[in-house]
Amino acid sequence: MVKIINIFGDVYSGQAGKAGVFAKWKGRQYRRKYVIPANPKTTMQLIIRGYFTNVIATWHTYHSIQRLVYSYLATGLVMSGMNLLVSRWMKKATKLLPTPIVPAEGIKQIASAKDTTGEDTYAADNAELLLGAKPVQIGSAVFVKGTSAIEQAAYVDLEMGDVRIPAAITQIEDGAATLVSVDAGDKLLISYKSGGRTVTREVLHTVPAEGNEIPENATIGVALRTAYYPIDYKSVVIETFEATLEHYEQIESMEIDNVLGKTFLDLSLTGDVDSTVTYTSYTPIEGAKLEVTKVDTSFITWRRYSDKQGLIYIAQTIEDETYDWKLSAGTYVSVIRAAQSAVLATKHECVVMEAAV
Repeated sequence: MVKIINIFGDVYSGQAGKAGVFAKWKGRQYRRKYVIPANPKTTMQLIIRGYFTNVIATWHTYHSIQRLVYSYLATGLVMSGMNLLVSRWMKKATKLLPTPIVPAEGIKQIASAKDTTGEDTYAADNAELLLGAKPVQIGSAVFVKGTSAIEQAAYVDLEMGDVRIPAAITQIEDGAATLVSVDAGDKLLISYKSGGRTVTREVLHTVPAEGNEIPENATIGVALRTAYYPIDYKSVVIETFEATLEHYEQIESMEIDNVLGKTFLDLSLTGDVDSTVTYTSYTPIEGAKLEVTKVDTSFITWRRYSDKQGLIYIAQTIEDETYDWKLSAGTYVSVIRAAQSAVLATKHECVVMEAAV
């Protein structure tokens, strides 16, 4: 392959007879020999093409922040983030080694203070509750049922599609308004909208062989997560699927918009006058810088600034751990963490920064 440096400023593209093929890649023009590629379709060729198809399909399932972390890693390599993933994937797959794991991702909420006393009450005949303080710490909002309300079987934090199950689900309806025990093959599903995309009955959990419940999963760091995010407010339907009779049944769930500070009961027509939502709010810091480097190096794998809600989205690859992590803001004491795994570096958390003396 020959690179072209043209003093006349001409740009060539495509085939030039049998003389060669001109193209441009990452700002550089080049020329290669014209050839008719051989395609014997050998067994090995087909296997390699299968690997390539798999990695491209995987790239297209990644969220924007997961793709961005590969762009950081490709810095200085004269290749794109996608090229880097393809390179790593093919090297592993052709040696029958485990292929790259989906990057860990999460949200940091940067605060100067937290308020742990938030508790707001539903108005009568209203399924929506506007919280008195915002933004809300992700994972902190909890429904406390009143006299006539129904417990919520799931909480949906909309920012990254986190679905929390506050108590194990051990019984579901079988289509005859009869509760039956959860059994192997039963499922928990979610339908929702996200950025113009309509998702129908995405599987969140399948009860394994010998299983008898959809387990409690109330902690935000290990909550179930949807394939797409953020989720559109008032678009969620959560269902159980009874496998034996192939019956779907919507269950109670509460949507939580932590940024705008509001909640919505998806199935209940209303809350009642003594149902409440308890939560933790915080005072956001805008413009705080989060910088992540490979441990004991200056190679940057992430750099972002908090928005006016104090939010910083972050992703990191499992294969490149461990990381050093630094959060800084003008009049606050920096927060420094060393030798973090990808999961720890990206976990959902509210980081409270202390004012510099």
